[in-house]
Amino acid sequence: MPRPLLVAALLIAARIACRLDARPATIAEQREADARARMAGRRATDYALENIREEERAHIARELHDDLGQLLATLRVDMSLLMRQPVADEATRELLAGMDGRLLSAITSLRRIASNLRPHALDEGGLYFALQSLRHEFEERHGVACELVGREDELVLNDRYSTAIFRIVQESLTNIARHAQARRVRITLRRQRATLFLTIEDDGRGIAQADMEKPSSFGLLGMRERVWAIRGDISISGSCRGTKIEIHLPLPE
Repeated sequence: MPRPLLVAALLIAARIACRLDARPATIAEQREADARARMAGRRATDYALENIREEERAHIARELHDDLGQLLATLRVDMSLLMRQPVADEATRELLAGMDGRLLSAITSLRRIASNLRPHALDEGGLYFALQSLRHEFEERHGVACELVGREDELVLNDRYSTAIFRIVQESLTNIARHAQARRVRITLRRQRATLFLTIEDDGRGIAQADMEKPSSFGLLGMRERVWAIRGDISISGSCRGTKIEIHLPLPE
């Protein structure tokens, strides 16, 4: 056999041998490898779908703010000018005042909806500022003390990770408000090299194992999917002292 062909044959044989050695030795190992591959594929799909959803939310939020928001703001200015004009009777004045109040409520609702779709605070001041705004809003709305522990310089992340972390904390606070009956919440973020450690604790009634396994627990499912989509790990535990969520997120270099 000519030398070049001999070399090529040896290289092919070596590659085949390496592939055979790399294959799982047993059926159980093959199944485990297949399961890992399916999980990796599912997480990659979840990651892509979540990016698409966030882009759509951001687009809708911008449309609401730029178009409908501007229209409502202009209407309220016109209403204010109209209310300064002389009116025929008290009933007309009360009608105008009621219309102005409803316009203000519509503007407030629009801002809340747009903020839920795409947190404006993320674009204004970054993740730390957005989490502080979320914490303050949670305290104001639900009357539950909420503490945020973290360093602003450790939370300078790209948009993808900032949005994911914000959504995870947002969903956690929503679950606490709905189910925990808590008096205090503590959110801790700590960065160590290329990993972000996020812990959310409350002193409520504590989540039960049965609650975590319910198919209808969409909040928990959503959190898990977000964490897995960016290749993180999540642990949820409950006791008579409350619920604790621990998340480890590998960060891009």
